[in-house]
Amino acid sequence: MKYKKVTKYETNTQSPFVSEMLKVEISSRRRIIAGKSPSMIINGDTGELEGIQTFAVLEKVDKEKFTKVFRAGLMGMFNLSKAGIKVFSFIASIVKPNKGEVIFEIEECKEFTGYKTNVPIMTGLSELIENNFIARSTKHYRYFINPNMFFNGSRVAFIKMY
Repeated sequence: MKYKKVTKYETNTQSPFVSEMLKVEISSRRRIIAGKSPSMIINGDTGELEGIQTFAVLEKVDKEKFTKVFRAGLMGMFNLSKAGIKVFSFIASIVKPNKGEVIFEIEECKEFTGYKTNVPIMTGLSELIENNFIARSTKHYRYFINPNMFFNGSRVAFIKMY
């Protein structure tokens, strides 16, 4: 395995993937949250129907379809080495819901992947940067994730945060 330096890639003060996220197609849908049918309002004195009430929520929905990609599929699709796939698996396991970044602890990654040295981990990180899964930040332990490649949570909520 040829060692690939992470430091050769540019650093970013904010996620370079945010502008891509603004292209996500969003639609609205109505969801009834209080029963299956509308509730009736009856006048207690006359017994007449005075109105109908329905509790509904208007939700913003991300129309993009997600597909589960297995490790073997990643290797072929993105030309990731075994190290790249293992590091991706680690990062995917630590992504917090609706967050666009991860705090990368190399010792935790070594424990997760079973690697004894930093070389395969750094090579895996480099491959993930090359393939736009992640981007470097100005801090060596912080990486921005590409929510178009993988994400934990609602991308609509993520867009609203930005």
